[in-house]
Amino acid sequence: MRFTDDGTPQTLSVADFLSGINASLTAHRGRIEGEVTSVKSSYQAAIYFSIKDLESNALLNCVIWRNVYVQNGVEINEGDKIIITGTPEIYAPRGSFTVKVQTIEYAGEGALKKSYDELREKLSGEGLLDTGTKRALPVYPKKIGVITSRSGVVIQDFNANLGRYGFQTTMVDSRVEGKDAIHEILAALQTMAKQDIDVLVIMRGGGSWESLQAFNTESVVRAIASSKCPVLTGIGHDVDVTLAELVADVGASTPTAVAEVLNASWDTLTSSLQTAESHIMHTYQRRLSAVSGSIDGQRATLCRRYDQLLAVTTRTLRDATSVAQVHYRAIEKTILLVNTAFERVVGGMRAEIKSIWSALQAVQTGLPGQLRIGVGFTQQHVVASGAYVVAEQGRAVSAITTSLSGIEQSIRLSDPARNLKLGYSLSYVEGKLVRSVADVPVGGVTTTRLADGSFTSEITKIT
Repeated sequence: MRFTDDGTPQTLSVADFLSGINASLTAHRGRIEGEVTSVKSSYQAAIYFSIKDLESNALLNCVIWRNVYVQNGVEINEGDKIIITGTPEIYAPRGSFTVKVQTIEYAGEGALKKSYDELREKLSGEGLLDTGTKRALPVYPKKIGVITSRSGVVIQDFNANLGRYGFQTTMVDSRVEGKDAIHEILAALQTMAKQDIDVLVIMRGGGSWESLQAFNTESVVRAIASSKCPVLTGIGHDVDVTLAELVADVGASTPTAVAEVLNASWDTLTSSLQTAESHIMHTYQRRLSAVSGSIDGQRATLCRRYDQLLAVTTRTLRDATSVAQVHYRAIEKTILLVNTAFERVVGGMRAEIKSIWSALQAVQTGLPGQLRIGVGFTQQHVVASGAYVVAEQGRAVSAITTSLSGIEQSIRLSDPARNLKLGYSLSYVEGKLVRSVADVPVGGVTTTRLADGSFTSEITKIT
């Protein structure tokens, strides 16, 4: 009873009184077993029925919304023994006491088995249980949707055995025990239908046949069958297989087995990658060995070719040096010849001049009468002699110039410095040109001349 501030009893309206009563009745939600005595299913929104006590004279009026009734997947008739779960309330418009029902299940294993067989036959007739309609799981699933109870050990076992392959897990917490779980399972399936997942996993632990009723309910079974992505179940049971597992694409017995199914393709890939890695390394080592052998062979070939080229170059340089020496001797001889010819020309000129000078003196001492004739004759002779001398001198100078130009060109072509600029070098031991390794003593010192200078080396080894 409610009281006002001054302590007097508070007067309530009928509606307020019934609201208070109904609020207190929510704490009396219960699971009730009884026999159906009447069923009224003609109403569009709800089903009204009554159950009586199996031993005492007691009657309970019940109501269940039609959509909830359909989700329960049962069809009650008078005389059926059922178990309901619901919350009591007083229906205000009539003032009648009733139980608002959430779940209905058949009482007794025989009734459950009969309902199971009937639904299985129905689903089989529709082809939902055909193995040929099952979808294969993705080869390498990544995005996993999980429906199970967050508080149970199922999710712990699943996570403990799921491989570390970068799985992206989306979980919806749902009851999975008993017939009362159907509404949460259906809501979870609706939530998962909006998620971007590769595989939908539904799991629970083992239990009695009664505890598995939610997974033998038609609404749940059909919702699983209509999933947009492949469904993998791990619903533990004693003997019989649930209908949810039969319509699922792949079934496993335990959460650990579910994890192993998801791991299988990744485990195979990892193993094949390890095998491929070993094969690649073996192939690489084999190729590396072959390449190393080829490089060694090419290096030996190059060394031999270098030695051959060096020998040829040495012989060429030695021959060029011999040719240069011959040219030097030819040049010396030519210079001597030129000098001799020049001295001969100069000597002739001196003799001629001396002769002319003698003639001039004779003329000067001659008869005065012959002076003019003699002078004229002498002048002509001098002019002619001078012209002859000049011509001879020009021819000698031209011949000498031509000879010197040829000698100069020959010297330039045979000049060792020119060969040095081409990349060759000359080596000397004690001032003597090295022509063979026999000329080089171990421990000796060689002087090597290049185009832009020279350097000395100590001989430590001859090969």
